[in-house]
Amino acid sequence: MASGDSGTDVSLFKRRKIKVCVATCNRADYSKLEPVMAGIQADADMELNVIVLGSHLIDDYGSTHRFISSDGFAISQKLHTIVRGEDEAAMVESVGLSLVKLPDVLQRLDPDLLIVHGDRFDALALATSASLMNYRILHLEGGEVSGTIDDSIRHAITKLAHYHACCTERARQRILAMCENPSRVILAGCPSYDKLLRADISPLERVCQYYCLDPNDFMIALHHPVTTNQAESRKMFSCMVEAIVEFNHSTLFLFPNVDAGSKDLTRIMRLHGLESKSQHPKISTIKHVPFDEFMILLSQCKCIIGNSSAGVREAGAFGTPVVNVGSRQTGRETGENVLHVRDADSCEKILRGLKLQYGKRYPPSHIYGDGHSIPRILQFIREINFKADIQKEFNFPAMPSSSSRDIDHILEIQSAVAVDMGGTNLRVSIVDLKGQIIDCVRVPNPSKFEERMEVLIELINKAKIKAVQCSCRLLGIGVSTGGRVNPKEGALLDATSLIHDWSYLNLRSMLSNQVELPIWVDNDGNCAALGERRFGKGQGVKDFITIITGTGIGGGIILGGHIHYGSTFCAAELGHIVVSMDGPLCSCGQHGCVEAFAGGSALDREAKALHAAGELDPTIDTDSEVSGIHLTTAAMAGNIKAKAVLERAGHALGTAITSILHVLNPCKVILCGHLASVYQETVKAVIQERPLQSARKVEVVVSDLSDPALLGAASLVLDYSIRRIYGNG
Repeated sequence: MASGDSGTDVSLFKRRKIKVCVATCNRADYSKLEPVMAGIQADADMELNVIVLGSHLIDDYGSTHRFISSDGFAISQKLHTIVRGEDEAAMVESVGLSLVKLPDVLQRLDPDLLIVHGDRFDALALATSASLMNYRILHLEGGEVSGTIDDSIRHAITKLAHYHACCTERARQRILAMCENPSRVILAGCPSYDKLLRADISPLERVCQYYCLDPNDFMIALHHPVTTNQAESRKMFSCMVEAIVEFNHSTLFLFPNVDAGSKDLTRIMRLHGLESKSQHPKISTIKHVPFDEFMILLSQCKCIIGNSSAGVREAGAFGTPVVNVGSRQTGRETGENVLHVRDADSCEKILRGLKLQYGKRYPPSHIYGDGHSIPRILQFIREINFKADIQKEFNFPAMPSSSSRDIDHILEIQSAVAVDMGGTNLRVSIVDLKGQIIDCVRVPNPSKFEERMEVLIELINKAKIKAVQCSCRLLGIGVSTGGRVNPKEGALLDATSLIHDWSYLNLRSMLSNQVELPIWVDNDGNCAALGERRFGKGQGVKDFITIITGTGIGGGIILGGHIHYGSTFCAAELGHIVVSMDGPLCSCGQHGCVEAFAGGSALDREAKALHAAGELDPTIDTDSEVSGIHLTTAAMAGNIKAKAVLERAGHALGTAITSILHVLNPCKVILCGHLASVYQETVKAVIQERPLQSARKVEVVVSDLSDPALLGAASLVLDYSIRRIYGNG
């Protein structure tokens, strides 16, 4: 992920501290929230408040609030919200008690953002309270499926939350399937993996000694009640306890959580005498294990058995074998280290699973995270526009619109601010739904970063004023820039050599709070393709490529109606397709790229060479800067040498396009830029000779748009915003 830190001074764009409130309900969610809390506390732009409630404050569950304080977090508020009874009615009453107590706390803390984790009934109360009181909610680990009532609670919190940081791509897709706004959903990974993948296991001997475990031969048992089928849950747990006793290995047995039915499971543990060292000297029972110690034990144990999410999630980070008992984690994404015993109706079946898994070691699987979730979550928080309307908007499927109209849509022209960040010029325009450029300002692009940002913000603010004068309703800002761009983050990864100090910048974050409009950023080649798709010769075409013939050679790829970015956002670097192994040197450092033959800089080079040899145009003023324009002019006047250069360049471009046809098989190629018409016929001729017969039917056309990249920057805004407002696509 791009950090947005270019090493330049961006203090001009700082804002007041963001007040972030993190609410933790139990030992399990604290293990995920603690890294987030630490990141917020260390961030100079954020202020952390902590609400502690739920089973954290109950002695039977370890009074785990003590560990939060010992970790260095100041607890802003403790709320006793659990109604004892550990049955369904007690869960409902606990939610009700939370709803009674939370409003006063939220009003006092007045957070900009409340972070809620997971799928607990306490978290549902938090999300309900904050939503009704108009506090923004960031939900962590939504979109997952586990197969119990937790699913319903988790998805209900998703619908109440405004922002979502999920752990897996499948979870992200489920959240989007629930019609959540894609710009408010990030794939961050599980926060606990930031600690798991850096765990120090050296204190193993000491930790095992504390819990009376054999450091060379022990396992972990952790099982919670299934609230939707408690009779089956009790039977299954009893079978599991019997299997563990018969297996007779050193075992750390944790008590279940506070869900309905936990008293019954605790009673079964005591009926089997698990708390008695005289009866079961190899079994140690414990209410709570601090997460740092739990990581050490989890990484080195021979097996973990039960139905805790720690088995299907955290254990995978170490390749620890898992025996997952029952249905509580049905639907979770798992690695090969997990053996399911879903129909655990006998001690023998569970015991067989233990014998199959115990002592094995699997390759680590990082399904739930790569160890870098916290920087992503913090960056996500920084990019939130806290001045925007808090009302959620959903991305529902396309439906026929109503016949009623809005006066604003009659009186105002739906428009976008389009920014084209060129190597020489900076342009800011207002573009309407039909692709008409209502206003455009062009200024030289400053060479220094700070000046460039100041000029850009000034021009955008002037465009906002102009939009009011022209009765334009601005839906957002689209930025087209050279270099490699991560459009999901709105970040520039690598700039072109023409734009200095323009790499590793999160442009969206830096601009959003200065101009108070949504920001989209993309590469200029991709923008040209998007411009053609919306306004030009790509309309209605599902598969086409756009080739930009300018100073260099670039372009964009549309497949299935969508822009194709590739895994690292450089899928359309078409100028660096090699067409000759011993061709001229390209700006990228290799020889024979099509850009080194057909780009504007290449034609400048050839024009100068011909001029130096006296073979270009004797009428050219000796003091003039010779360029590719002179070359094309000479070719049109009949200069054989100039024609040969352009023929060679067009042939190289056609050869590169032939390679693209064989890989992507588009139905249309759209040539853009001032050299498009120069190359069109040569490219067509090459395509009729070189490709396979099935690829020769492609249509090669010249764009009729005045500025595809600028219009594409506008389409970044219009394609999304119009779909969001009208639901028509």
